[in-house]
Amino acid sequence: MKKVRVFLLLLVGLLLVALPVQAQSPSPYQTYTLGPGQFYWYTQAAYTPLGEFPLPLDGPEDMFYAPDGYLYVADTGNSRIVKLDANFGIIDEFGADVLNEPTGLFVDEDGVIYVADGGSDTIVILDAEGQIINQFGRPSEPLFGLNREFLPRKIAVDARKNLYIVSEGSVNGLVMMNTNGNFIGYFGANAAEMSVKMILQRLLLSDEQLEQFIRNEAASPSNLAIDDQSLVYTITAGTERDKSIRKFNIAGKNLFDEWILGSPTFRDIHVSDTGLMLAVDSFGYIAEYDLDGTLLFWFGAQDRGDQRVGLLSNPTAIERIGDNIYVLDKNKNAIITYQVTDFARRLHEGVRLYTEGYYTEARPYFEDVLNFNGLVLMAYQGLADADYKDQNYTGALANYRTAGDRNGYSETFWELRNAVLQRYLGAALGVMLGLWLFFKIFNRLEKRFKWLDPVRRLGNRLKKIKLVDDFLFMFRFIKQPVDSFYYIKQNMRGSLRFAFIIFAWVLIVRVLSLYLTGFVFSPYSVSWMIFAENEIIYTILPLALWIVANYLIASISDGEGPLRHVIIGTAYSLWPYVLFALPITLISNVLTLNEAFLYSFSSQLMLFWTLIMLVIMVKEIHNYSLNETLRNIFTTLFTMAIFLLTAYILYVLFNQLYEFVLAISQEASLRG
Repeated sequence: MKKVRVFLLLLVGLLLVALPVQAQSPSPYQTYTLGPGQFYWYTQAAYTPLGEFPLPLDGPEDMFYAPDGYLYVADTGNSRIVKLDANFGIIDEFGADVLNEPTGLFVDEDGVIYVADGGSDTIVILDAEGQIINQFGRPSEPLFGLNREFLPRKIAVDARKNLYIVSEGSVNGLVMMNTNGNFIGYFGANAAEMSVKMILQRLLLSDEQLEQFIRNEAASPSNLAIDDQSLVYTITAGTERDKSIRKFNIAGKNLFDEWILGSPTFRDIHVSDTGLMLAVDSFGYIAEYDLDGTLLFWFGAQDRGDQRVGLLSNPTAIERIGDNIYVLDKNKNAIITYQVTDFARRLHEGVRLYTEGYYTEARPYFEDVLNFNGLVLMAYQGLADADYKDQNYTGALANYRTAGDRNGYSETFWELRNAVLQRYLGAALGVMLGLWLFFKIFNRLEKRFKWLDPVRRLGNRLKKIKLVDDFLFMFRFIKQPVDSFYYIKQNMRGSLRFAFIIFAWVLIVRVLSLYLTGFVFSPYSVSWMIFAENEIIYTILPLALWIVANYLIASISDGEGPLRHVIIGTAYSLWPYVLFALPITLISNVLTLNEAFLYSFSSQLMLFWTLIMLVIMVKEIHNYSLNETLRNIFTTLFTMAIFLLTAYILYVLFNQLYEFVLAISQEASLRG
């Protein structure tokens, strides 16, 4: 029996060893999604590395998944186009006797291969058998430009067989040509960006000096893609991250007007027919968006010699085949594949239905996604639109707020507000009418019976208190600002103590307005943390600079106002802001974008009134004429700018001195 037990144990051990074990290693990168506040939030893996497949290639530059179900690769170093099967085996090659250094390719539904040959700066068109159909170079039409070079690097073709070509250095956008090589026009040009430095150079430098600088021209697109509706997508390397991806309609208008989380180092872009967009950058990161530019996932990392599957060294092209992602790596001469996870697949299915307009049908998928991770912004957007379609306005309002969609929030709030007005407007008008009649009757009876005389006597006693008198003095500025500043100048009204109370009041109102402004008009998202210490600096520092600069300028330009009067006058000049900022902020919570004019006009009127009060203050406190007043104000503003510039220079110098001393101390400690 003992031998039998030993035999059975050995048999079980052998069986356990013989059974296949699936080893699951974590992804060599982290995955992020766009969440509340337009921030990156860590999430579960959307794609996991599936494999890395080396190929007999030499510096491949482009890759295209054709309608015939095969993958085509531009084998740049070997001057050919190769056709791969499902196992990444080369089953055919094209253009070996024609191409020089192919850098871009496109294959249409007829199997025709369009190649941008960077080595010969020509466009080569091959049929499905690899026979040359046409080859052409620089357009001869005058509209192309007499001095414009034609350096084709990437190519895409729409349903009408129009060619969209990325010509290196083309500031006019994509070059459009037909299959005969005729120039059609430019498409999708980027806008030139002007910095403050460039504006100052143009204003201050001569023409001879400006010629020594590089011309400010628009950046050239670096790659492109076309979707099934013939909408063109471009990426532009070297631009700001929020302008790196553009989507153009057939009229050449950019449809991505809002801020998009992109990358200035994007290499390639791909658009699927399921409502998803992919982009890969030179540092090995892959970004996935919906067709409206909302970031779904951001993952990947650069291979720095780790030799781990999934890391990229020098990616040049990206494709989606089914649910999986294929990336062409130039340095590795390999294709790296990524497999979608169930979590991402649920989101993709919801996005597909959402893109097709089936908001209600997409709801279960978005709810499942939020059960996995409650920070996926796209899921909240989908649920919000589904709730709005189902007239669940309360749920839609909450989801639109989380998604940061102010337009959707405004439309939903209008529906809720309209329902409330229809239900309670009549009763509210009746209550208002009743209150009006009550006060009318009460005023008549009060004049006869003097019910409020005790209150009046109490008010008269309170007016004798200095702070109360200073507070009531502010209301005089509404009707008689000139006379009010005269009282300040004669030391008859106002005080330094109450002036600093007003400054504190301004600061409190400023902070409250940031927190209490209606979501539709607030520049901050639901998760944005507003730090009061920053607002203390941004509010108090300009006021302090204004007071000091105005007093100094006035003291050397025949101004009569002492520092005390400048402080008190500045404080009382802020009375319109103190009085109206908070009510305007509270009213913004019951307005929609349809009434945006009311909010913006009220805010601008309040600021304009405050500005007028400051002008009157300078004129009356310093006893200036109008011309002297304006000259003093502009000089004060210039002095404030000089103060800030000087402070910045001192900060930079002392920071460098600190780093220098720190480096010396570290060197001394190491040598010691």
